[in-house]
Amino acid sequence: MNTVGSMFEVEYGDKFDLNKMVLAPRGIAFVGRSDRNSGVTARVAELETHKPHEPGLLTVALGGAPLATFVQQGPFYTAQNVAVLRPKDESMPLVHRLYWAQCIRANRFRYTAFGREANRTLRQLLLPDVVPHWVEEVSKMPVLDQWRAAKASSGPDLSGIENWPRHRWADLFKIGRGRYVPALEKLPGSTPLVSSTSLNNGVSSHVNLPAEWSGGTITVARNGSVAQAFFQPVPFFATDDIHVLVPKGWECTPARALFIAVLISQEKFRFSYGRKWSLEKMCSSTIPLPVTGNGELDWDYVEDFMAARRWSALIV
Repeated sequence: MNTVGSMFEVEYGDKFDLNKMVLAPRGIAFVGRSDRNSGVTARVAELETHKPHEPGLLTVALGGAPLATFVQQGPFYTAQNVAVLRPKDESMPLVHRLYWAQCIRANRFRYTAFGREANRTLRQLLLPDVVPHWVEEVSKMPVLDQWRAAKASSGPDLSGIENWPRHRWADLFKIGRGRYVPALEKLPGSTPLVSSTSLNNGVSSHVNLPAEWSGGTITVARNGSVAQAFFQPVPFFATDDIHVLVPKGWECTPARALFIAVLISQEKFRFSYGRKWSLEKMCSSTIPLPVTGNGELDWDYVEDFMAARRWSALIV
């Protein structure tokens, strides 16, 4: 059997702290101990004193979400407790790297966050002797071509987002808060229940409570999955862990709402279980949005940007 150490040179990353980095929306990927978004938790300015890791290397979370393993598609820095794997065979194809990443991830059941982490044993993890033949077929599938096409999609881009004016949330939205209901009163029904989950568009179940919020609004978790934002297309009931953003004087189309929800979710690094996003903080928070020459919100830019995405046909 192969091992991680026999297949890869194992380095222990940059060990940077995100709160000491300068955020830059179009900057270098910052890879943390996350199991989402290829482990990328932020974008940061490049350091003059530290060259980023090159694309194509694997990152492995040793704590947090243990053994969350990804092939990085661009230059990157890493947080504390993240390993970087460099293939000893520099010509290793991308599909092979993706396969080995999944093999490493398959060992995650052996570890726990804040318990048994992978710092000392990563090199000894066993890997298959060979890459199965079906992996080679993946390179012939259209998914990789679609991914490359999506990366090169036409239309407006986000260059210059750091220069966009910031707008107060209280000027854009009427911000309300959901309501606490005891668990015994949440009987099965047809009304979507939006809670602090980061899954399934924030809907944790369907209950028999009346919908207290209309569709065409955005929900943001103030607790639990803090700053996780979703567009809600249909009426729903929200728990007290949720803030609801109702547009003030502008139409909240799905494209606009999804665009804003992503920008909101980028703020999650500022909050935690111990530092929640209160209603007062949210009202005074700001968000960058493009404007026209006369200073009005440039919704045409937002709509055009979203329409240029490969998956835009799914926005209805």
